Amino acid sequence: MEHDPWGYYASYVIGAEWIDDKEALVVTTKRGMEEIDFLTMFMMCFSSDLSVESFAEIYNIDSEAPVIHAPSLKGVLSPLIVLHFLGVVSRIKSLKKGYVHYSENLKKVKGHIQVMKNERKNIASKRFDRVFCDFDEYTVDIPENRLIKKALLFSSQILRIITENHSIGNKAKLMLSKSLALFENVSAEVQIKEVSLIKGHKLFSEYNEAVRLAKLILRRYDYSISKTSSLDENVPPFTLDMSLLYEHYVYGLLNEAYGNKISYQFNGKTGSPDFLYCATGFKAILDTKYIPKYESSSLDNNVIRQLSGYSRDIPILHHLGYEDIDEESPIPNVPCVIIYPKEGRDVKNPFANKRLRDLCTTPVRKLARFYKVCVPLPVMGTNK
Repeated sequence: MEHDPWGYYASYVIGAEWIDDKEALVVTTKRGMEEIDFLTMFMMCFSSDLSVESFAEIYNIDSEAPVIHAPSLKGVLSPLIVLHFLGVVSRIKSLKKGYVHYSENLKKVKGHIQVMKNERKNIASKRFDRVFCDFDEYTVDIPENRLIKKALLFSSQILRIITENHSIGNKAKLMLSKSLALFENVSAEVQIKEVSLIKGHKLFSEYNEAVRLAKLILRRYDYSISKTSSLDENVPPFTLDMSLLYEHYVYGLLNEAYGNKISYQFNGKTGSPDFLYCATGFKAILDTKYIPKYESSSLDNNVIRQLSGYSRDIPILHHLGYEDIDEESPIPNVPCVIIYPKEGRDVKNPFANKRLRDLCTTPVRKLARFYKVCVPLPVMGTNK
């Protein structure tokens, strides 16, 4: 075609979207990646120090559109939302408080007496031991906390299904129990009509994200906790960026193994490499590519050029510790590492208790200090 190509491209995204009013497109994982254990990947993402908003970039949900029948995706969306929600709520260290208005029949005066109501309810019936009052109370039992508490109770029911006989089940349940303990003094009474009126707060990023996800969970199950007893084969239109999920998964592993030796998405002159590794005696530039063919195939030229550019980027080199280098200095020989996936039975952290230098054992032919490192994707059936 002479004009730009058009149409639907799967790329590295899975999900379901409407093509028109009648037909939908459902895209599952790559061939050779059909057994990916999403639960383990999602949980590892929260081992990193990224902001709560960053994980939301991995997927998009159109909760306003009609649902799509997609049995092949029924085990993806609910775990994604619930584990994301638990990960966000677990970062809330103390509950917000606010003034809540109450109208109650009390034994002693509190606030202002509602004269007309008090006469009807108490004076007329000769209940002189009671007085009907209006008052405000500074409490944790505010609408935002009630909404989150209700979604936590929904999550408890959903977790019984999605983590059954799964290794992450105990970790997820521990996160849930700690969050429920934090919200112990909060009611779960939220009316459907109130949900849309509940807003987050600009100064509380965890609350903003927790409120948004709580609404998603309640809406997904139509505000009925009885509907959480099974995973629905109907999903709202959504997309999940597998490349970005893999990147976050790898960052969780790296952060767990190397801590502050790893920098994520440092912004240089030529772009932002996924990771920079800086330790005494060894420095490296690492980039994740969700391209399973790299197990047996050579790297694409554009990937080689991309990392080669990073290795000559002065701001990046300064960040790696080459502080005295400038435009006329000899170029340091910085290792460039491509991290790629394959389905694997070993779901443990491949970086744990190992120096990154010792993992760079697969050089790329005819390229100086270019290496490939495989970080397997966890697969189903290894966690039971």
